[in-house]
Amino acid sequence: MIDRLFGIFLLFLGLYFIWGGSQLVVPFSYDPLGPKFFPMLAGGMLSILAIIAIINAKKVTFPASTTMIKTVIIVILLVAYQLTFDVLGFLLSTGILVFFISRIFAANQLQALSSAIGVSSTVYIIFNILLDVPLPVGSIFSSLLGAS
Repeated sequence: MIDRLFGIFLLFLGLYFIWGGSQLVVPFSYDPLGPKFFPMLAGGMLSILAIIAIINAKKVTFPASTTMIKTVIIVILLVAYQLTFDVLGFLLSTGILVFFISRIFAANQLQALSSAIGVSSTVYIIFNILLDVPLPVGSIFSSLLGAS
């Protein structure tokens, strides 16, 4: 039953995308497809997949309460990550996030700490150094580093 309800929700969302895309008006054509194409294509694909989900709905079993609690904790951690990203900076906020998520997935303290250091530093190197995408240092550290 839940699968069908979610499929109906996705169907209405897809139809809304199609309707919203059809309402886009551009005073001049700069692209042969125009801005209507992508939302209408996404809405069409979503509607087709939603119909398939409605037709092929199966009985849903919900996960154990411990899994649901872990999921809620991870969502709270992600919200906290987003809220502290600019203040703590990329390295520290990402390290803290990875540490706690590692602990949720049963890593010991050393494994979680090494994962936090490894993931945050590797991603920092990839984005900040190799791809030249600036990541925030953190407002609490910017005065120490002389950055504005």
